[in-house]
Amino acid sequence: MTQTLVALAAAAVVALVVGRATADVRAPDYRGYTIGTIRSIDRAESVVTMGDGLRLRATDAELLEALAEGDLVKVDFAHESDGWVIRTIEGGDADAEPTDTRGE
Repeated sequence: MTQTLVALAAAAVVALVVGRATADVRAPDYRGYTIGTIRSIDRAESVVTMGDGLRLRATDAELLEALAEGDLVKVDFAHESDGWVIRTIEGGDADAEPTDTRGE
């Protein structure tokens, strides 16, 4: 009986520590979106800088092929360990209002 209680107590401590450790880490799928104008494109680094200064990296350079500085775009992005990464980017609605870049 004592061994069972010790084993249960140990399992509870491990579950508590693991749960606490994962609660302090931002989920890798932290996401946001913005509608704005492209300030610049660094094609060598596959980085887009938006008009508000937000820097977004494309993991696939093909995402940036049809884009140019000054284009109005809608961008869905996610935060990864090395910064903001573009999930999708498409031409925006010319009548749309630029948005802030706070994540959801």
